[in-house]
Parts: sequence; C-alpha cells; structure tokens
Amino acid sequence: MQRKRNPATKDARVAAVATRQKGVIDLEQLRDAGVSPRAASRRAARGSAHRLYRGVYAVGHEAIGEEGRLLAAVMACGPGAMLSHLSAAALWRLRKPMPEVVDVLVPCETGRKIDGLRARRCRYPHLDEITELSGIPCTTPARTLVDCAGVVGRRPLRRMIEQAAVLRLLEVNAVDLALARAKRRRGIRTLMALLAPWRTEDGSLPLLRSLLESRLLPALIEVGLPRPRCNTRMVVGGEPVEIDMLWEDRCVVVEADGEETHGTSAAFHADRRRDQLLVAAGYRIVHVTWRHLEDELSATVGRVAQVLRG
Repeated sequence: MQRKRNPATKDARVAAVATRQKGVIDLEQLRDAGVSPRAASRRAARGSAHRLYRGVYAVGHEAIGEEGRLLAAVMACGPGAMLSHLSAAALWRLRKPMPEVVDVLVPCETGRKIDGLRARRCRYPHLDEITELSGIPCTTPARTLVDCAGVVGRRPLRRMIEQAAVLRLLEVNAVDLALARAKRRRGIRTLMALLAPWRTEDGSLPLLRSLLESRLLPALIEVGLPRPRCNTRMVVGGEPVEIDMLWEDRCVVVEADGEETHGTSAAFHADRRRDQLLVAAGYRIVHVTWRHLEDELSATVGRVAQVLRG
C-alpha cells in the first residue's frame, strides 16, 4: 500500500522554498515538494497560490513586492534566463522607474510569448557578464549599459553612465570588453563616445557623491581641462575641509551645489565657512548648480576654464 504524503509537510516544504525566493515558486519546485501540476492548479483556484506567469506562483498572497515579481519573470523564462536591458538597469538603480514590461534575456529562441515579458535574444552573455543582485539573476552593470545603448537615446544613456559613476558601478574596462564582444550592435558608437571622458590611464574611477558632479566632470574633461581631484579632504587654515573638485597646483576649487548634499541649513553654513577658509588661503572658488548646467552648460564650463587659466 502506497503511503500518502502529509499535506502539512508539503505546505512546509513549499513555504520554505518560497521564503528563499521572495515568495515565489515554479512548477518544478512544486513537484519536488510533492505538489503535482493539477494540485498546483487547485491551490490557485482556492487562493493559497497565485499564478504570476505560466508555471510560476506566489505562495499565500500576491504582495511579493517588485523584486519578487522580477524574480518570477526570470523563473518563467526557464533555466539560463536573466534580467537584462532596461529592467536590469532599473534593478541596478541606473534609471527609474522600473519598466512595465520586464526585459529578460533568454538563452535560446524557443518558447511561447509570455504576457508582461519581453524576451531578449541578443548575444548570450559570457560568464563574467552574469551576476545576481538581491537574489535575481541579471546582467552586470557593464553588460547592461551595452544592452541599453541599443534601446535608448543618447541623453538617457548618458544619465545611466553618470548614475553608474556615482554608485561606483562604472567599470570602463568591463564595458570595453563587452563592447568588443558585441558585433554590429546599435548604440555602440554613442556608448564609446560617452565613455571617453571617464577613461583614465590606470582605469580608476573618481569618487563622486552626486549626479551633479557626475554631469559636470565629463563636461570639463571634454573641453580639455585637466582632471581634478574629486571629493578630497585637506587641511586649510588648521581645519579639515572636504572639496568637491580640486586643482591644487592652480589653487582652484569647484563646488557642485546640489540639493542632495548642500540643501540643508547646516550644510549651507558649513559650506560658507569652508569658502572663507579657502579664500583666506588663496584659493579661487567656483560654485556650480543644476540650473547652471541645464541652462548654460557651455558658458559654465567656459567660466571654469577661464578661472583655471587665470
């Protein structure tokens, strides 16, 4: 006589798997837990499981969050699938918001179309272009930038690069390697041009703390100005100060006055005290705001260049 499995034990196994996977589980994992496809359908009918995509369920409730739905989308596309393109960019926080249609890179061209998913079938990534973020298989930031270069315009691509620099995710050498593997793909020339100001002899990335700084720095480099030291600490007038951009040999300082770092009253007064110390020590200071960059970028860069030449 065949011994029946305890339903409570099945539920415990299902719950354990779903807990590790942001509340989602697929049919194969349900089978391993002792739940047949027909039993999975019955669970969905009575509300103990909720079908998200073909063969993928949320366990208990549908409030699994954005990351749970992203993982479910990848699982629905089978082994070897991963988040890519704009969805991977949003997961890495290189852009927002998360697109409504989830981009998933799949290893082959077989399979049916799944509502809410966009199966990408470009060159499958090398192992060094695949990673996980928050438990979700996805392309690396470098490969993500290469993929996005073919689907977005120059301005949003530039913003993604700038955000990657602030988040310390921009690895120019890794992007170059991915570009070398990408043959005749759209957007490659644009991406290479946008990366030019970020290239350094030693491959190092400047320490940037705001999008304003990451927008300003390449604009200065593109007109041939020497690279500054970014967010560096030094002692001036016997007191420690932190400077956004410093050309020490020319005694020039540029302060990028963004709301995220300079918007409080305490920051305002601290900045004015720092300016007094720098001026007393013989430094010239140029303050740059978002409005300067948005309304008169060329003129702002020109003024910084004039101060440096002076």
